[in-house]
Amino acid sequence: MSAPPRPQSLALLFLLVAFLAGGGVGYVAGSMTHPAPTPTAAPASDRDMRAELARELALSPAQQARFDSVFDWRRARSRELMRTVRPALDSVRDSMRVLLMQALDSTQQATMRRLVERNRRAFDSAARARGDSTR
Repeated sequence: MSAPPRPQSLALLFLLVAFLAGGGVGYVAGSMTHPAPTPTAAPASDRDMRAELARELALSPAQQARFDSVFDWRRARSRELMRTVRPALDSVRDSMRVLLMQALDSTQQATMRRLVERNRRAFDSAARARGDSTR
């Protein structure tokens, strides 16, 4: 019999899942209200944030170029991280769906399947629009 998980490990896992789920929900909510960006450009909200930062800091063109490089570096590292974490997150999501389905009657299950499929299509479409190959 294996040792039970330590409370600190469970708390850390919970926080990680909550953080990533919150980010996912925020992204989906944001993508519903913002047009899809062009595949080669930063998302509009990212571009807007960068422009606002450049304005507030009165960055020179050279400084702005450096800031853009740092932000692009961060985005690339984040995508690399998500490629390693995504399978575990997908497993947690799939397990959650199984548990939720057990609480629903057959009519609710059919509705839930339609909602999941609709959200999957919307997410896949947004990922293609971003040129995101991490999925």
